[in-house]
Amino acid sequence: MRAVWIYLPLLTAALGCPTGGVRFEVREGEGEAAEGEGEPAEGEGEPAEGEGEGEPAEGEGEGEGEGEGEGEGEGEGEPASGVGTFDDPIVIDTFPFHDARDTTGAPGPAFDAYGCSTANEGGDAFVYRVLVPERGLLSARVGDDAGGGVDVDLHLLSSAAPDACVSRANTDLSAVVDPGGVFLVIDTYVSGGAPQAGPFTLDVTFTAIEGGNCALQDSTLRMFWSTCPAGLAGCDDSGAVPVLTLPVTGNVVKEAHLVTVDDGFGSSWPNSFTDGIEAHYELSQAQTGYGMTRDQPWAPAGEGGSQYGQAATTVPLPVVDEAWYLCMYWRDRPAPGTRMIVKNPANGRAVVASAGWETGPGSNSWIGGATEEVHHWLQHTSGPLEIGLAVDQTLPFGPLDCQ
Repeated sequence: MRAVWIYLPLLTAALGCPTGGVRFEVREGEGEAAEGEGEPAEGEGEPAEGEGEGEPAEGEGEGEGEGEGEGEGEGEGEPASGVGTFDDPIVIDTFPFHDARDTTGAPGPAFDAYGCSTANEGGDAFVYRVLVPERGLLSARVGDDAGGGVDVDLHLLSSAAPDACVSRANTDLSAVVDPGGVFLVIDTYVSGGAPQAGPFTLDVTFTAIEGGNCALQDSTLRMFWSTCPAGLAGCDDSGAVPVLTLPVTGNVVKEAHLVTVDDGFGSSWPNSFTDGIEAHYELSQAQTGYGMTRDQPWAPAGEGGSQYGQAATTVPLPVVDEAWYLCMYWRDRPAPGTRMIVKNPANGRAVVASAGWETGPGSNSWIGGATEEVHHWLQHTSGPLEIGLAVDQTLPFGPLDCQ
């Protein structure tokens, strides 16, 4: 089970977080039978036709098909069934899922237009049925040759009707879905009366949303700021150093990426903002199961003698911690892996972040910084976020369904 998407831009700043260290003062508070008798599946990676183990192949003898599951499917997930219509959709029930097709060979059109868009989608389409096992984030990415005149789009539907369109995207789409089934339609865009049909790839992931206790502890942090931000509730700079009381609500910047233990740099570091960053994106998505379009670079070098992608701790992070890290300009950095919860008051979404690896941002214009994954899940483009120390320090990092 894993992830569909809605890519949301946000407040950006590839800020490296300078070294420092915050003291928390807690105050209580898964083949199918081969076609033909006893014959293996035709061609490596092709799904056998017929309906499961022990079923006779269509129009062929009565023996049980052999070669069950022996063909290696292309990419990840099981070979897809169905022709790709609403009556006989291509079923997606394992994740991550990968498929490659060509809409010039699609069974026909789906809808000319959808309730979630005014775009002309009158070309031919493939319809997929995604079986959702539990509440979670469904993410889908379609790849086409836009430069070669191919333009196919993603549409997520709660039922087989154009007005049931939940979300539409050119390349990347994400949405929170409940248990059951949804339709994912790859439809061909029409430009100047000409369908922009052609080959495409589709990748679908699903991330279950963990349920847990979102309670926050009352705590205080000594900050590196020279003064408290104007109007920030819970900040006191009347003493030797500003002291911030958590939970606190304010602006949170999007942070750059940090090197992880599995990025393969060994004892060295990236030599530029983008050295190995694409591999890092793939690694992060594989280990977290969280699908989205990542585009932030490595944290900058030169801050406090740091290297590209180096955290304030000077050591690579665990992959999952890095995907969900949070930093503040704390004087006494908490232990790496300390659970903090970031909430978006605008929609109620929450995420468990890994604190204690990085320090910053230096400006008091922000109360903290968090990865693009955190911002993406929170659907945060602007406005304040709430940060606090989690009461439950056993919560898994990532999206949290507050209970």
